[in-house]
Amino acid sequence: MSETRRTTSTAARINRSFTMRLIIMLFWVNLLILLLTVISWCYIQEKNALSSAWQPSLVRSFTVASDLPWYRWPDTVVYSFHDSQQTFTVSGGIFFHMVFHMYAVLIAMEALMILLDYGAGRQKAEKLLEPLRKMARTAQNLDKTFDTRKYHDLEETISRIDINTDDARIETGDRDLKGMEDAVNGLLRRTREAYRQQTRFVSDASHELRTPISVIRGYADMLDRWGKNDEKVRDEAITAIRKEADGMQRLVEQLLFLSRGDSGRQTLNMQQLDLTDIAREICEEMSMIDPGREFLLQQSGPVQALGDAGMLKQCARILTENARRYSAAGERITLKTFINTRHESCLSVQDNGIGISPDDVPHIFERFYRSDKARKREGGTGLGLSIAKWIADAHNAYFDVITREGVGTRITLCLPACPQQNNEGSN
Repeated sequence: MSETRRTTSTAARINRSFTMRLIIMLFWVNLLILLLTVISWCYIQEKNALSSAWQPSLVRSFTVASDLPWYRWPDTVVYSFHDSQQTFTVSGGIFFHMVFHMYAVLIAMEALMILLDYGAGRQKAEKLLEPLRKMARTAQNLDKTFDTRKYHDLEETISRIDINTDDARIETGDRDLKGMEDAVNGLLRRTREAYRQQTRFVSDASHELRTPISVIRGYADMLDRWGKNDEKVRDEAITAIRKEADGMQRLVEQLLFLSRGDSGRQTLNMQQLDLTDIAREICEEMSMIDPGREFLLQQSGPVQALGDAGMLKQCARILTENARRYSAAGERITLKTFINTRHESCLSVQDNGIGISPDDVPHIFERFYRSDKARKREGGTGLGLSIAKWIADAHNAYFDVITREGVGTRITLCLPACPQQNNEGSN
């Protein structure tokens, strides 16, 4: 029991350490973005007032109604600046009110992601430390004549490790403990890599959230300057802000989906189903969404599979949306269901688009991975294929990717052979 408690405590300590580093990183990034936002707004106000007479050496100041509660201060901000001739004052209430609320939403979403990531990270750390528990149990069963001081030396060495350093490793110099040292060092290396991936994931997610926030901020500035009296500008800004807000909502929903999946809280309703029915529904949906494009279904009958119908339909929809995004308007997209030579139930989506470079193929299912400039994102979040990969993994399935630059791409979802499968075929 003591070894279990000790490794559990180590997992918690590792998880807390990486979470704190992540919080500190997000704090400084948020602060930097906020400072740049305020400086940009001040510069715009000064240029509007002074035009070519603007100079960096202006005397500047901010005032707020300090007699009000702190959360009302942004509504009362007044920005003053003056040169040698005159003083200008600008009300920043609308701008700072929007900045305050946008950052409140951003911080709330970051806090939610950190909490979800903390829970998943604790489980992952404990799973990675499981070999250490096994080693501890094995050590207890060794011959009692073995010098137990060596294990105490190993334990002391482990307790002195600084987990915040990239080259942290144990080395006792004892040949009898060499195997254990290698095992623990390998465990530390995998743990660091796992948390490095988690940190990169949250950092990328924050970056993706800041992009629409920057757009919203730009349109908010435009509303502040011209939208009060120009109905056309006001409508354009409202439409753009609503579009970016919808994009942020989709991104957060996808992040929550992946987070629930990583923490084991995403359940599947497994049942026998027909992949051909799913492909047919996707073709009908996409034909209504994009009537100018042909969505062709190729099938020779039912293709039985065991899986969650909703999840597999979401996976097929992601593949089809991806094909539509990276192929020219009017190009045909083909969905096909079949049984391959290994008797696996398959659903493929093929486009005649720009294709994927060989260097990018191994990474297309990574979260927020960005391909070369030719496959620049156009409305996506960078998480679609990652969600499709999670769904495939949950079904013990895999993807077969065939692509050629300038010709097109075919991605095939291959599910395990269904025991009730009566219809066998080949690709």
